[in-house]
Amino acid sequence: MKIGIFGGTFDPIHIGHIISVMEVKLKFGLDKVIFIPARQSPHKETRPADDDDRVLMVEKAIAGYGDFHLDRVELDRKGVSYTYDTAVYLKEKYPHDELFFLMGTDQYKSFEKWYRFEDLLEMMKFIVMMRHSDDMEIASPFIRADQLVVEVSSTLIRRRIGEGLPFRHFLDASVYEYIKENALYETQSST
Repeated sequence: MKIGIFGGTFDPIHIGHIISVMEVKLKFGLDKVIFIPARQSPHKETRPADDDDRVLMVEKAIAGYGDFHLDRVELDRKGVSYTYDTAVYLKEKYPHDELFFLMGTDQYKSFEKWYRFEDLLEMMKFIVMMRHSDDMEIASPFIRADQLVVEVSSTLIRRRIGEGLPFRHFLDASVYEYIKENALYETQSST
């Protein structure tokens, strides 16, 4: 089986995540994709929303996709989320499957700073999801994925919410309702 791995803070998960992942899944014939919310990214300093809120939003966003799944491995592990530790866990859980880590160009650019990055290259394949605005070469063994992209970010959504601007069109309806019902991000600074 070919399994895609898609990690992130998902703070919040948005349609750009879902569209990009689905397009890569189709293009590369992945059998399923596992969404892995991070507790604390070693490359981000901002504190994400509550873990349970982020998990519920991911569950709501992927509910209609039978081949999208959620794994709490990084949330259940204490401390910083290293991709290496998650890869070890996934290799043990899926010993006979081929793993494909889905990443953006920002992650690709900083890959050599990742904990045990050379070991990671031996453990799974890496697909770099390109944005339309990206103009860069992707070196082997990384795999370039030119796919349909919606240029939206969680940062933009949080800023819009904090400023009282429309943001509904960036989210799955159930995620939008959850954010509104729970007044998430309303105290976010507009910076």
